[in-house]
Amino acid sequence: MSELKWHGEEAERLIRQAAMEAINTGAEAILTDAIDETPVDTGTLRRSGGVSWGLDRESVYVSFNTPYARRQHEELDYRHPRGGKAKYLETPFNANKKKVIKYAERKIKEALRREP
Repeated sequence: MSELKWHGEEAERLIRQAAMEAINTGAEAILTDAIDETPVDTGTLRRSGGVSWGLDRESVYVSFNTPYARRQHEELDYRHPRGGKAKYLETPFNANKKKVIKYAERKIKEALRREP
C-alpha cells in the first residue's frame, strides 16, 4: 500500500494565489465596465479609476479617486449630458460578481490540478 502524503499548506498557498490572481483580473474587468459608465465632463473622474491591493494582500479594491466621485456615484438625480450615470461602479460590480466567482473557482481548480 502506498503512503498518502498530505500537502495542506501547499494546497492552501496555491488556492490563495490562484484566487487572488483571479479576483484581481475580475476587478480589472469591473473597472473597465465602470469607466464606461462613469459620468464624464472633463474626463478626470474616469481617469481616476483604479484597482489596488489591500495591505493584507488578500483584498482588492476598485475605486475612483476624486473629491466628487462618491457624490457622482450616489446622486440619482444628476444629469449627465456628456455620458455616464449614477451607480457607475455598483452596477458593473453587481453585473460581474458571479462571473468573477466562477472564474476564481476555475483558476483554483486549474492550479490544484497542475501541482503534484
